Amino acid sequence: MATPAFNYGSDVTGLVWGFLLQDAAQAVSVDAKDAETWLHAPVPGQFVWLHFNLSNAASERWLRAHAGLPEEFYETLHQGSRSTRIEMADGALIAVVNDVLHNFSVDTAEISTLWVHVTPHGVITARRKPLESIERLRQDVLNGAPLRSSVELLVHLLRDQADVLVNIVRDAVARVDTAEDQLLAGRLT
Repeated sequence: MATPAFNYGSDVTGLVWGFLLQDAAQAVSVDAKDAETWLHAPVPGQFVWLHFNLSNAASERWLRAHAGLPEEFYETLHQGSRSTRIEMADGALIAVVNDVLHNFSVDTAEISTLWVHVTPHGVITARRKPLESIERLRQDVLNGAPLRSSVELLVHLLRDQADVLVNIVRDAVARVDTAEDQLLAGRLT
């Protein structure tokens, strides 16, 4: 049996996961072939969420060949600026979101960027490293979170990111409070 190629946590197209969503119904997993078929003939009342790993060079090739994204999306992928923003382009929302890495801890503070493209028919997310907020959103989708539209999925993602950031601040405040208490008690090591 041949050893599979290392695909950076994604399939050979760069797709990490895909879901087909409809109203508040349970999401259905889709692979790259299913996604390609659906993107060429979207079904009214449904939308797709496709999440790609940009560390896999096949991701951008697949997106260019099948996703019909505007050139502005690809420009944001290659810009030096990673500032968080949401813009309109060709009737779509393009978001650049900075997020903490999945399994983040205050001791190893790292952030990375998530790129998002939203239309009524779908959400395409892409990142280079696993991110906490996107993993939370995936878990919510798998657990049946009622998402009725692509914009609602984006709002859910932004809420998840806010929750992650609030938890980081709470943890940091607790650590500072503990250090301050030890300092005042003369027990700081």
